[in-house]
Amino acid sequence: MAAAVLLLPAGEGPAASSSPPPKQGASDTLVVGAVGDIMLSSWLVEILEREGPAYPYAGITSLLAVPDLLIGNLEAPFLADTTGVPRAEKAYTFAVPPERVDVLKAGGFGALTLANNHILDFGVAGLEGTWEALDRAGIPHAGTGRDRAEAHTHTVVATGGRRVALLAYNHVFPAAFWAAADRPGTAHASDAGLAREVQRAGRDADLVVVSFHWSAEGREGPKDYQRILAHIAVDNGADLVVGHHPHVLQSLEWYRGRLIAYSLGNFLFASYSPTATGALLTVRFTGGEPLDAALHPLDVNNIRTGFRPGRVLPERWGGLGSRVVTALADSAAAGAEGVEIDPSGFFLLRPPGDSF
Repeated sequence: MAAAVLLLPAGEGPAASSSPPPKQGASDTLVVGAVGDIMLSSWLVEILEREGPAYPYAGITSLLAVPDLLIGNLEAPFLADTTGVPRAEKAYTFAVPPERVDVLKAGGFGALTLANNHILDFGVAGLEGTWEALDRAGIPHAGTGRDRAEAHTHTVVATGGRRVALLAYNHVFPAAFWAAADRPGTAHASDAGLAREVQRAGRDADLVVVSFHWSAEGREGPKDYQRILAHIAVDNGADLVVGHHPHVLQSLEWYRGRLIAYSLGNFLFASYSPTATGALLTVRFTGGEPLDAALHPLDVNNIRTGFRPGRVLPERWGGLGSRVVTALADSAAAGAEGVEIDPSGFFLLRPPGDSF
């Protein structure tokens, strides 16, 4: 699939009429928001200590206030002291002072995914330090555990009178980070296991969100295995699938009436990469069904923004360097079904063939 394609065609499978039924009891509108990678180490440590926890959000406060539940992927462990702690044998390892959990609170994050290729940079000590910091802050998390069974167990978040189940999986090396029967770590999905775990989560919640850390850095279109896993998730009851790791946006797809965002790129990430792209996605659910989605392109080039993700108006979208954003804008200009540019300056995405 060419990287320039933004909204992938609906995958083969059951017709829309055979989509998973709405969860019982979900009748009110609920807005779920998601962003990509969050990494608060490196250059950000000193900046946040000096400027305060709300510093990164100055330009997007109003956007972050929209979701009833905001989810992000936390890519570096919280650990107070790394002295003498064995680190992973890899090119880049990160750790964040535990007090910087205040940045996540300031951003309004209601849940975080931890299944990624950095959360065990400092082994079990860093993983446990992360659990402790998030638990003290009252921020639920998913995707890791003391063993495989716990890592693969969904987390339920109550918000807006609804119950949202969150599952998170890591499909990036090192494989030593993947939890085993006798080893702490991250969840790593198998086809059959994913199906069972999504079904189980659906029995315990009104909505199910599935997160994947996957693909390759800089890749703007999904790999075949991404589509396979995302479709398995939806086929078994996932209401929203979001991905990250490439540090750039990837294509989006409506499949069986559910939205798949293959990569939301970076959000607040301590690097000066000039090629990073990202976005904030919000999806409105009514009666357990997605009504529409809003994709807000963000400027996450820290050379320009100074580690403050910035809202970008349509006239500047071309300067972001994202093929996905460009393709979406072209689709909207051509009158493609389900893609509009809202007057407020974001992409409005509707399920194919809806009547709204």
